[in-house]
Formats: sequence, structure tokens, C-alpha cells
Amino acid sequence: MSVPKFLFTVCVLTIGLSGQDSREWTKRTFSASPDRVFVAALQSLAAQHYEVLDKNDDKMTVRFKVGKSAFSWGYVMLLEISSAEDNASNVSIDVAGVRGPGPDGKVSLVAKGKKEVEKIFQGMDQLLTHESSGAPKAK
Repeated sequence: MSVPKFLFTVCVLTIGLSGQDSREWTKRTFSASPDRVFVAALQSLAAQHYEVLDKNDDKMTVRFKVGKSAFSWGYVMLLEISSAEDNASNVSIDVAGVRGPGPDGKVSLVAKGKKEVEKIFQGMDQLLTHESSGAPKAK
């Protein structure tokens, strides 16, 4: 392979791979039982003022809406909790962007919902840490 072809191939692969989003930020494992994590998830969503569209206590899923911002038309997200080893819980949040107004409305190319997902996980962390420390719960 000639040097220009090789450099072109490397550039194309680099650009292609950098555009991929592994979405690892949508997953987290918590060192608490699924029941405790589900309660913390609901409390975290309420603290963020996200609109719960539906929830299933048996399957430990919550579908909710995040409102629009300066960079997106909002999101519909699905939070799912599953059991992990040693009484831990795996949490994943599936993010779907809301289309803008009109028949040709587009989903934001800039915003991916990462900031919102991180705020949910942060809230859950704080609630579970506060709970396990034995401190009285704030009302």
C-alpha cells in the first residue's frame, strides 16, 4: 500500500471511530439491592423534576421525559434495574432524543443526554450513600 493511501485509510478510520459513541456512560453498577436502587432512582428523577411517563415496580423500569434545553428538544429515557452479584444492581438508561417541531423536525446532533444521565446517577449515588451512612433522611 502506498503512503498516501495508508494515511488516507488511517484518517478515515480515526474519524469513523471517534464518531462512535460507546454509551458506557448510560450504565452503572450500585452496591445496593435492586429494591433500594429503584427507590433511589425514583427519588433522583423527582429531584430533577423529570416527568415519569410510566413505571413498572415488578420489572423495575421507569420511562420518563426530560424537557427541552438550549441544545435539544428533550429526551424520553428508559431506566432499567437488574440484579448483579453480591446484592449489587446494574442500572442502564436508554436515551431517545425528541424530534423538533414540524414534519421535518430533527433530533439534536449536539446533545446526547449524557449530562442528564450523569445527574440521575449522581443523585442516586448521594441518596444511597446517605441512606447507608445511617444519617436521618431529609424530608
